Amino acid sequence: MIIELFGPPAAGKTTLAHALATELEKNGFDIQLIVSSRPAERGSIQVESTRALSWWRTALAAPLSRAAKLVSAGPVLLACARSDELTASLMDLLPPRTLLWSVRYRRYLSLLSRSWKMASTSDRIVIVDQGFLTALCSLALLARSADRRGIARGLELIPRPDLLVRLDAPRDILEARLRARLGRQGAVERLFEFNLQTSLQQIDTTSEVAHMFQEQGGRMMHVSSLDRRLLEKAVDRIVREAKSWDEEIDPVYRSLVERRRIVRAAR
Repeated sequence: MIIELFGPPAAGKTTLAHALATELEKNGFDIQLIVSSRPAERGSIQVESTRALSWWRTALAAPLSRAAKLVSAGPVLLACARSDELTASLMDLLPPRTLLWSVRYRRYLSLLSRSWKMASTSDRIVIVDQGFLTALCSLALLARSADRRGIARGLELIPRPDLLVRLDAPRDILEARLRARLGRQGAVERLFEFNLQTSLQQIDTTSEVAHMFQEQGGRMMHVSSLDRRLLEKAVDRIVREAKSWDEEIDPVYRSLVERRRIVRAAR
């Protein structure tokens, strides 16, 4: 099962991803996190089990990865011709205005696509804190020209998760969080981050893309995680949905999954 979190910047997607992974694991599920935290935050997409997750290691690695972005740009440019089909299609559909963002997102999408393919064949519950819908919103803002037609085509191209969870928050709270986030960044970080105006535009783009997704028949769960109470409520709803999904999957497949869980637990 793939659970994708979706929402405007600073809505709390990564916080929810970690809280959800912890609670699902407590309920006996085997969990993997695909933690991306925006291209500006980390130079790669990390795929980790919750037992291996380390807050201090994540916090320490982030500044190092920011500096590594400049070094990694060269190999990415050389590898552009070898991009997977989905990445190439999205980049052709909504090409970023600048070379820098083109390099960053081609790499980001390639890593995400690779991780998604692995997740789609996994017997674990895989949580993606920022997946293809978030990437599509960003590309719409970065593109030389983007209209509803192009975004709609992008929605048709990207893979659908088993459960899409949309987070939202009042605009004034999101703006305050974004200002605080940008205020903590150094000059190098800002090269790989949207400025405040673009981040605020992304709030509107996220709402528009969510509406278009539903127009195409997509289903999503709406939650909020502004405080501890709302976060716990959101986690509880998603866990119940995951349990329901687990009960409905094919009995033969479920038997295989259970055997694998028993083997892992015995190790």
